[in-house]
Amino acid sequence: MPAVTSVLKALSNPNRRKVYQLVCRRAGRRSRGITIEDLCKASGMKQPAVSHHVARLAAAGLVSRRKSGWWVYCAPAPGGMEALARFVRDPAGFAVK
Repeated sequence: MPAVTSVLKALSNPNRRKVYQLVCRRAGRRSRGITIEDLCKASGMKQPAVSHHVARLAAAGLVSRRKSGWWVYCAPAPGGMEALARFVRDPAGFAVK
C-alpha cells in the first residue's frame, strides 16, 4: 500500500492530478484501461510529459501500467488511495512513519 506522503507528493502537481483524474474517469469505461495516447489527447499534453506523470503516479502506487504490443494501458491501482483515505478519516489515529 502506498504511503500517504508519496501519494500527496504525486498529487501535488496539477498536471499529474489531471492525468490521474483522466485515468480514473476513462479507465472505468474500458476493460483494459486508457492508453498513453488517449491521455495525451484528453489532457492536451505531449507524450513525454504524460509518460513522466504516469511514471510518477505509478511509483506512488496510484496507477498500474500494462504493455500490450505498442500500447501502454493505464488504470487506477487497486488500493492506491486507501492510506490517504484512512488518514483523512482519522488523522489523529493514523500511524506516522
